[in-house]
Amino acid sequence: MSLNYDRRVPMDPTRLLVLRAVRRTGGVLPAARALHLTPSGISQHLAKLEAEAGVALVDRSRRGGGRTLRLTAAGRALAEQAEQLAAALASAEREVDRYRQPSGGTVRVGGFASVLNRLVARTVVSLSLTEPEIDPRIFEIDEAVGLRQLARGQLDLLLSERPVADEPPRGPGVRETDLMTDPFRIVVPDSWPDVGDNELLAGPWVLPHNRVASRRALERVATARGISIDARHIGRESATMLALVSAGLGAAIIPQLTLANHPRGSHTLYTGSLDPGQRTLTVLRAGDTDTVAVERFLAELDRQARLEEQDAPTGVAGSLGASRGFGPP
Repeated sequence: MSLNYDRRVPMDPTRLLVLRAVRRTGGVLPAARALHLTPSGISQHLAKLEAEAGVALVDRSRRGGGRTLRLTAAGRALAEQAEQLAAALASAEREVDRYRQPSGGTVRVGGFASVLNRLVARTVVSLSLTEPEIDPRIFEIDEAVGLRQLARGQLDLLLSERPVADEPPRGPGVRETDLMTDPFRIVVPDSWPDVGDNELLAGPWVLPHNRVASRRALERVATARGISIDARHIGRESATMLALVSAGLGAAIIPQLTLANHPRGSHTLYTGSLDPGQRTLTVLRAGDTDTVAVERFLAELDRQARLEEQDAPTGVAGSLGASRGFGPP
């Protein structure tokens, strides 16, 4: 790679922070997502930084085929220096905060696995790069325990699902805001022949326990058609359910967000006309006001929900947060 090195041109600190983001996230696309830039913008920053440094920073012999982007030895060394730069900038922000309204602080977030694995994890990565003064603390937690901790002030936010009509409402003092819709998807074994909706509904099925919203939605569809579901296998974890589907034991109904967290196995999405419905993901808060840090966390969480909508197959997911007052986009 030929580089037009000019010693008179200093390295741009902003580009060093871009390099840091690429190393932390593992590639151009996730770094662009975290920094609110386009992938081409990230690539341009890297190219210009290489010209300023006079050495190759990206190992282009390992690109392609879905591989994680690899940095050269020089790139890794420079990224380490960028970590020190980021720490210095964060320290400067904390010092300035003494003279203005604080924007940092701890945000304690509880929720269930699929929303933590995808939306919350991406939110935390993005904030670590753009607003390092915010200190997220993440807890995978059952909803009943999470509601108690929210009421006691031990959590700032609890990620949940909006209750359906026959479930009890939220307790007093709890604010619930819709974040995004998450459609239920039906997966079937690769080995199954094509079947119609009614034949599929009859089973066999790999289903969660009775209280889970996806199973209740499927049962409502079956009841409306006068069909009794053959719930032959019961799974607690989505990974277990998908493994049983891949083994050919039955079909399963899985939320799209959960499905996106699992590698492709020997199963496929059912493409018939059957629509099993969706769940609505929500954010729960206690009290009437939020700290600046909580507001900023919510704004980034909402942005990640909208990006999830864009990444999902057409018509599969919808973000509701943009119109729900989570703060600036």
